[in-house]
Amino acid sequence: MNKLQRGFTLLELMVTIAIVGIVATIAFWDSSDMLENNRAENYLLELKRNISYARSQAASTDEIVIICPVSYKDFKNKNDSFECKETWDGDTTIVIFIDKLTTKNDREDKKATYLASEDSLISVIERISHNDKLKFTGNERMLRFDTSGLISYNPGDFIYCPNSDNKNNKALTVSQSGTSFYVGETLTKCD
Repeated sequence: MNKLQRGFTLLELMVTIAIVGIVATIAFWDSSDMLENNRAENYLLELKRNISYARSQAASTDEIVIICPVSYKDFKNKNDSFECKETWDGDTTIVIFIDKLTTKNDREDKKATYLASEDSLISVIERISHNDKLKFTGNERMLRFDTSGLISYNPGDFIYCPNSDNKNNKALTVSQSGTSFYVGETLTKCD
């Protein structure tokens, strides 16, 4: 005796609803916090690697190494010189270079300029996303490593703020000895 069944059993219906619920949860999951955390952490870890490299380069070559923000437009247009800017965010990119011609007045005024004809560009860190902010609490426009690998000016913290609500801010500390430490979560704001 064969009975012809039409429709679904209660078990089949419950499994289908459960699968649709899981797929909907994944589809509507707000991953912006995770993306902001990753973006901030990755940028600061890249900066940490470049700071360590700049420090070792200064000590091993007995030359002055500068890390500073420069105008992204000047860099992209391949200008022959880039002046270190005062802010670390906005339309800037961070460059690391061996500085061969800093004058005594420039050191006193805490200024530096990369000159393609004289200086050696070591590395470039890509600019931050236009919605993000980067702040250096050392109140300097650059990190200057002397020939011993020490920082010549005030050390401080780099604070990366991946959004305007200061929710997922991350920090990187730079010491007077030129070493950098990734701190992670911070309550310090960029504004």
